[in-house]
Amino acid sequence: MNKRGRPSIGDLTVVPIERGRQRLEPPADLSATEASLFRSIVANCSPDHFVPSDVPLLVSYIQSTLLSRRAAKALATDAAALNVWDRATRMQATLATRLRLAPQARSDPKAVTRKLAAHRPSYYDTVATDDAG
Repeated sequence: MNKRGRPSIGDLTVVPIERGRQRLEPPADLSATEASLFRSIVANCSPDHFVPSDVPLLVSYIQSTLLSRRAAKALATDAAALNVWDRATRMQATLATRLRLAPQARSDPKAVTRKLAAHRPSYYDTVATDDAG
């Protein structure tokens, strides 16, 4: 609870150490690839983004992401992989929204619309550059 009144000299000279939240660790039953992706996703979000109850949902997101990647590679040789890729990608998108990893889940639609209306791209941003000459 905060103190009332002016802070004392002692309060101003001592910098309190605030312990940050521990980042989630991958469950022990994940493969090395799954654990690596788990750590990458958790590290790229703020420390308070995930709570321990998010772990099962996060694991499902990681598994659907890896399944989607494998199915995309298999598309070159197996046309039936399209169905697997489609379902895995849909699940990935749904879970990303639920975990607030998707852009539309993190931002306010009104703010996005205002930023989009204020954005005026330069002509040079829209022209494809050709390094060939």
